[in-house]
This record gives sequence, structure tokens and C-alpha cells, in this order.
Amino acid sequence: MDRKAFHSLLKKYLDGKCTHEEKIIIDRWYDLLDEPNVPMPASADVQLGTLEDRLWNKIHREIDETAPEEKSRIRALPSFVRWKWAAAVLIVFVVGAGLLLLSRRQAAKVSMGEGMSGSLAEKVNQGESPQVILLEDGTRVTLRHGGKVEYPEHFGKNKREVHLEGEAFFEVSKDLRRPFFVYNENLVTEVLGTSFNVKAVTSGVEVAVSTGKVAVYENGNKISLSPREKLENGVIITANQKVTYYEQARHFVTSIVDTPLPVPPVADKKDSISFVYDDMPLSTVLASIEKTYNIEIVLENDSLKNCPFTGDLTKPSLYNKLEFICQALGASYEIKGTKILLKGGKSCN
Repeated sequence: MDRKAFHSLLKKYLDGKCTHEEKIIIDRWYDLLDEPNVPMPASADVQLGTLEDRLWNKIHREIDETAPEEKSRIRALPSFVRWKWAAAVLIVFVVGAGLLLLSRRQAAKVSMGEGMSGSLAEKVNQGESPQVILLEDGTRVTLRHGGKVEYPEHFGKNKREVHLEGEAFFEVSKDLRRPFFVYNENLVTEVLGTSFNVKAVTSGVEVAVSTGKVAVYENGNKISLSPREKLENGVIITANQKVTYYEQARHFVTSIVDTPLPVPPVADKKDSISFVYDDMPLSTVLASIEKTYNIEIVLENDSLKNCPFTGDLTKPSLYNKLEFICQALGASYEIKGTKILLKGGKSCN
């Protein structure tokens, strides 16, 4: 492989046009730079030139580290033979590096719920009622009808991983040293300790969080990700938020869960907030609701914030609370992503 071909292949990678095999080889080249925490940069002419020089030089340094006795023998060869030898070594080195990385990734797949085997347990809920499964770390999995979960009898020292088909609610035992991963189709949900629901929906997968925070992203071992996609892959959602991943479009859409509930510690009776208001400014009313449900409420008409509100909103659900408020102020509300927009209303100034 000459410098021109090397340049062309590297540019294809940065433009996201490589084949899977070419991508494996270039990923291995980049690993040679010994910068594990620095991602492959996005495509740009300046970055391409700098990166190309560094990779090309590094590859040739690897070739130059051939045993001294072998180098002496090669120097005795005619120049055109020496060049063919160098080209052959480069090809062998590249292919070998690519195969090494491929074997590592195949091994990683096994440890990440792909083709799981060995001492694994499998549970399938064929009944109509939810089935509760207790994992060795204290995590509770509530498997819905038709769902299947595979998990190791003993989790590893660095991470906890399960594979899910269908729908399940997870109450993950907190363990900062071992993050918890749920693999579902092409999606990965990663948490440290929280409760959330994962289910298959039309054209994709939905993850809804009850408590805590989770990261949801595409599984790079099942989907070929471009350099930019690697940097921008997935979303982070918190309590009362959900994300729907549409597999065909490979698109994430965040929103509020269908039935928002009070989140801890507000959900604890000792810290409960009173929803009985007597001529309270709307800003105070909305602030208490935001705190209880961990959802931001935005006023389109800022002049409403000082409007007085009287009423008892203790029993109604979040959306019914908002309906009562809107009726009193002549306003309406809409869900905008993970926020609620309060629209219209009569000014109280």
C-alpha cells in the first residue's frame, strides 16, 4: 500500500464511507497511537493531514522494529526487492492488526450480551402477569408478558450485563464500581443504580426512567458508527423522561413519560410538598410541581407568573394538575420534548 492509497482509505473512513473490514483496519491503526482516551476526529482537511502523517509514520516505525539480523539481510537485497518486501510487511501488519482487533471485538460481543453462552440463566414470561426475577446483585427485573431476559449467574468484577427481548422494568442495585448494561436489539441502556422500563414499540425501542439517570445509545458492536456518530451517540435521560429509538431511521426522540410520578426524595411522605394553595403566585405553584416531578415548566406568557391561584391539587395526577391551572388562567399546555410549555392565559398585571 503506497501513500496515495493510504490517504484515500483514511479519507473514506473519516467520511463514513468505509466497508466494515476497512473500518476495523483503520481503527487498529488509530490504536497504535496509544491514545485510548482520544476519539478519532471528525472529517476535516487539517485534521486529516495531521492524522495521516502520524499514522503513516507510526506504521513504518513498527516495520522498522524488525530484528537487526533480518534488517542486515534485507539491506543486501536490490532496491526494488527491498521495496516489495516493505510493502508486503505493511500489508501483513495491517491485515494482522485488523484480524487482532476483530477477534477482540468478537470477544467483547460475548461479554456484552451478544451470543451469550456459558453459565447463563434465561427467563421467559409466558404468563399474563408480570414475573419478578431477582439477580445476584439485588437488582429486581419485572418481566412483562412475552419478555425474555438472559443474565449470568455471577456478574463480573467490572460490569453487570443482561440481554432483554420484549419488555421489563429494572430496579438496579446501586454499584458505582460496576455499571449495569441492558442490551435490547441495537440499543444499549447503561446505568449505575436506578429504575427504568425497557420495551419494544412500533419500529423501535422505548426506555422510560422512573428514578435516577440512564444513558441510552446505539450498540457499536451491532451497528457501524461513523466517527461523528461515535461522539454524538445516544442521549441521557432522568426521572419521568423517556426516549424512543427508531431503528430504521436510527433516530432518538426524547419526551416525558406517559404517567409522571413524584420522584424521590419528594415521593417520601416525610418530604412531601403541599399542593394546597390559597392565592399563591403561579410561579410558586409551578415551582412546587417542577420539584415534585423533576420536570421543567416554561411560561410562554411571563406576565402570568404573579397571577394568584387557589385550589387543592393534592390528589390529581400531574396532567390533571396542569388542566386545573390552565382552566383557572384561561391557558393551555403542550409537551415539548422533556419540558412542558404553558401557553396563552390572561395577564394579571
